[in-house]
Amino acid sequence: MGWFRGRDQQSPEDKFADEVAGLIQSLLGVKPKRVAGFALEIDRGVDPPITMNLHNVFAETQNISGDERAARLRTAVLGMVPPPRPATWLDAAPKLLPAVRAASWVGAGGLEGLIRVPLAPFVSVLCAIDSEHAMTFATESDLHAWGVTAADAMQTASGNLARQQVQVGRTGQIAIIMGPDGYISSWLALPSSLGRIAKDVGDEVIALAPARDQLILFNTSDEAGTVRQLDETLTEYQATPRQLSPVPYIIRGSQLEPWDPPEGHPARLAVDKAGHFLALVEYGHQQARLNELFINSREDVYAGKYMLVGRPDGSVWSWAAWSRQVTNGLLPQVDVVLLGDNDDPNSRFAVRWDDAIRLAAPALQPETVFDPPLWRYRGWPDNDALAKLKDAAVPFPPPRT
Repeated sequence: MGWFRGRDQQSPEDKFADEVAGLIQSLLGVKPKRVAGFALEIDRGVDPPITMNLHNVFAETQNISGDERAARLRTAVLGMVPPPRPATWLDAAPKLLPAVRAASWVGAGGLEGLIRVPLAPFVSVLCAIDSEHAMTFATESDLHAWGVTAADAMQTASGNLARQQVQVGRTGQIAIIMGPDGYISSWLALPSSLGRIAKDVGDEVIALAPARDQLILFNTSDEAGTVRQLDETLTEYQATPRQLSPVPYIIRGSQLEPWDPPEGHPARLAVDKAGHFLALVEYGHQQARLNELFINSREDVYAGKYMLVGRPDGSVWSWAAWSRQVTNGLLPQVDVVLLGDNDDPNSRFAVRWDDAIRLAAPALQPETVFDPPLWRYRGWPDNDALAKLKDAAVPFPPPRT
């Protein structure tokens, strides 16, 4: 592990951590402590220590240099010590902005009572409290102190963003949303405003935001070009440290929804793959977080894994396992559920998700507290339900639908 090697054997991560630690000492006046997981702990002696995870800022500064890199590092450090939270609604209202985030980010944030509104599968809108160097997020406690509702706060945040001038760059079939810094993807939360820009791009326009600070509008009139753009977006999504979504979204009046191209459209396969990869990433983050939670709390719960498999034609399909031996488990939403007895490999059979939900109840029930959504099972379906499930069995791997 290079993280703890001597100076003469330092890895790039070691050197970066030393650089950031020096910057923290210069700007904040405290000497941080290295902690596991490529992070620094900042203890200012007043509040609980702050943990600065270095993974994202390390990745983001690898390909920049000079003043741009220095500014990025300075902002990252200063952002670790946000200003006091607004005490009154009068102070808070002008500072609010919508912030679009993936479900995994919300779940890993560690903040209780975050104000959020679902935007699309695996994506939500939070209410950010903006300041010069930091972004914090409104909570139920804040709303209580301010004397307003969540709807009031989100409406104010959206109004603040809507009044800002949108900078748009154009290249070919693409319109690139340029700002504001830190809130580029937030325009997804304002479909009406985004729709006005889309009218200048084409008749049918999709919005793509693989990263939190990236948003483009793409004219789908060129079908082959659309497929290429979707493939490029998926590649960017997989590479970026601050992932949002590879899924294409379309504006329908004041609503934003995942794009569902018509049957036979060349982009259908790419759209389906984007949705599956988003689910793979989000469920993967969630499973890791839940496994740690259950270990620490000593709860005997099995968090099922979302597994993705590719076909020779480039399409993909997902599955998860439901084992008879597991008496308390959670299933992610997948294409196919594989049921079976671990002591009898010949007992295994697969059913499509909709059939599993329809036929396995009450053994399989939704758990509304989780995002991404999970379904709880406690034990095994009874004999009647099991017989119906076997009647609905499909080959494994399943055929394309």
